[in-house]
Amino acid sequence: MKTMTIHALDESVGKRIRAKARRDGKSLNQTLKELLSASVGVSSTPAADHRADFAEFCGIWTAREANDFKAATADFETVDKADWK
Repeated sequence: MKTMTIHALDESVGKRIRAKARRDGKSLNQTLKELLSASVGVSSTPAADHRADFAEFCGIWTAREANDFKAATADFETVDKADWK
């Protein structure tokens, strides 16, 4: 393991890193290692899967509502060749 020292770190950056460490319940050292790893693309943690963030919007129509929507928007599936001249 390599040890590094950062000189003249901007105070606002230091405050944000310390706040992140407290928020995540991790040591300052662990937080810094994770931030540095992620910033250079060697993070060992998998990328977050945000699909669940949109779950409330998926599958909320009934079959009838979906069919009504398809019927109401069917004209959008047709290309009028005159519009492209």
